[in-house]
Amino acid sequence: MRLFLLVIFSLYCNISTALIVGVETTDYAPYFHFDKEDKYQGAAREIIDLFAQSQKLKLDYHPMPVPRLFNEFVKGRIDLKFPDNSLWSASLHSEVLVHYSAPVLAVSETLIIVKPEKGSEDEYKTVKLVGNIFGFSTPGIKDNIKNKEFELVKTKKIEQLIHMLISGRVDAIYFNTEVALEVAKQLYPNKILIAHPKYPAFNYAYHLSSIKHKELITLFDKFLISHAEQVAEIRNRYGLK
Repeated sequence: MRLFLLVIFSLYCNISTALIVGVETTDYAPYFHFDKEDKYQGAAREIIDLFAQSQKLKLDYHPMPVPRLFNEFVKGRIDLKFPDNSLWSASLHSEVLVHYSAPVLAVSETLIIVKPEKGSEDEYKTVKLVGNIFGFSTPGIKDNIKNKEFELVKTKKIEQLIHMLISGRVDAIYFNTEVALEVAKQLYPNKILIAHPKYPAFNYAYHLSSIKHKELITLFDKFLISHAEQVAEIRNRYGLK
């Protein structure tokens, strides 16, 4: 019966309109980003596209700001969502059941600061204001926020976060380490950003998710195993785990 359902689901996808994949508008290279023509690109797209090709599925990527993405997801207007993680479920504001795939890409998030001047490495500024993006969760510092050690300052884009950190409007930013350092290198090549040594990095993963299609997530998990070498090649090419 299970095999029968998967076959029917696959046939349905082949003859119907494209599946809608909800993605974030945030430039998160090398995980995902937008090229000069505003097309969704990166490691995530290559992996998901490879899956679609293996199952003969049609996909239509819909970029959205994070808050809207969660809203559309809960309303059933999105077939697949990437990235996702069960740690972000509080943003759903709903009791809907979300089906998560096996890990797709490893992620490391932490508090990032401007490196102190030479000779003052031990004199780290006390962190009070922490920059983050609207709709983004902060699992690595949730206890600090709960204890009112940190106050969050929200903005829309990673570039704005970097500007706020360099100008001193926030003491630190909480973000994906690789992405933040790469963006900072492009915007402020003479500035050095580092992970705050007093706060450990938080490591987890990005998953593909669906509310509507549990069977599709099952197929994707099988794909990650059957196409493990090709998926690993994509990750390695982008310098990701």
